[in-house]
Amino acid sequence: MTAIVNLARDGDREGNDMGRAPTQLLASLLENGDDERHTDEIHRHLAHATHLICIVAFAKFSGWKLIRKVLGERAKKGLQATFVVGLDFYQSEPSVLRAIRRLQSKAAAAGGEINLYMGQERSRHTLHPKVYWFKGPGGQTAIVGSANLTSGGLAGNHEFSASLSGPNAKLRAWLERWIDDRIEAEDIVEATRDLINGYEKRRDIYQTAMKIAERRASHSIDAKPGDTLALADLLAEMRANKGAEGFDKSVKRRRQNLPKARAQLATLARTADLKGRAFLKAYEELIQHWHSGGMQRGKTAIAKKPTQFQAAIRALATERSDDPAVLFDLLKAHFDKIPRAGTNVLTEILHTRDPGRFPVMNRNSVKGMGLANITGYPRTPAKASVDGARYAQFAEDAERLRQSLRLTDLSELDALFNFAYWKTDEDSDEE
Repeated sequence: MTAIVNLARDGDREGNDMGRAPTQLLASLLENGDDERHTDEIHRHLAHATHLICIVAFAKFSGWKLIRKVLGERAKKGLQATFVVGLDFYQSEPSVLRAIRRLQSKAAAAGGEINLYMGQERSRHTLHPKVYWFKGPGGQTAIVGSANLTSGGLAGNHEFSASLSGPNAKLRAWLERWIDDRIEAEDIVEATRDLINGYEKRRDIYQTAMKIAERRASHSIDAKPGDTLALADLLAEMRANKGAEGFDKSVKRRRQNLPKARAQLATLARTADLKGRAFLKAYEELIQHWHSGGMQRGKTAIAKKPTQFQAAIRALATERSDDPAVLFDLLKAHFDKIPRAGTNVLTEILHTRDPGRFPVMNRNSVKGMGLANITGYPRTPAKASVDGARYAQFAEDAERLRQSLRLTDLSELDALFNFAYWKTDEDSDEE
């Protein structure tokens, strides 16, 4: 499909001095198919190109092999070229960077120049463009789309790009200004021999670690329910973390908070029915000693039913059974009448009663169970989807994991689950 399109950047309308892209271009869509591939289009334009700008996120030797011959021929003819290669995720191969550097002397001998820039490994921004711009006797063409400089990108993958052609020289100026801006922002840097060697060393370590991780991940994915390989790896990482989110400090906080939470539950049980702000203050005191996310969001709704909440705590305090199913259903009978007092709140109360018997059941812990291939629980546990029997099964599964991981109690297991999903703040349940 071919069409004439008008292009303008938002910044151009605002007087941006970066330079305008061509206002009118001939555009056609390009894909990797049986009859036409990105490689064919690139070869057509590169065969007679005097100038080239190539900006890609990933560059691999598999892709380089598809164009290196024609690039070498153009270099001997004095090609003027700029390459920008991203290094994110350690996908780009050092062999490509070195191959481009070897072309520099060939181009220079013929009066040309080849510049090579590589991404900064610690840049705040991911370098993700895929742009190939050519200038030759037939005019200018830019291929802009999804195709990296890899065999998959240029030939094998399902990729889409737009091939844009037109006489306007400002497209080149726009790309060159973009490159200058990336250099000034220190997003990219000239690819020297030492920088490439340093990148290769770090990439080798990364690639080896990833291969090991992939093998272990494949084992975990295919393992039987209850396999703790993935959780054991996380636990080792958590134990090695000596910061606030590490195992030792997380467990210490929990040990300190447990008696405070128990004392506050006892206060709520023995105190005459609280109202309004008095109950809200008491409830806020309680939840600050818990470790689930999302508690603050539901506190106002719960505070509208203080009598029912305190009645539930009193009923639990007088119940002598330690059966998870019995205690869950006991609290649920009261909490069914309290909006936002769902399984997260309910099981935090049980967990406070005895962290050796009762696990917290929320989104994080369900996802944590999934890391051991224990499934069948609601993604976001809610009063409508969890009853005493299901919670009792959850408690059995949690206890088996605790034993396999040699943890002291279910509080330590909950800390591990939170460590795995500490960015998730969605573990509060139904309204």
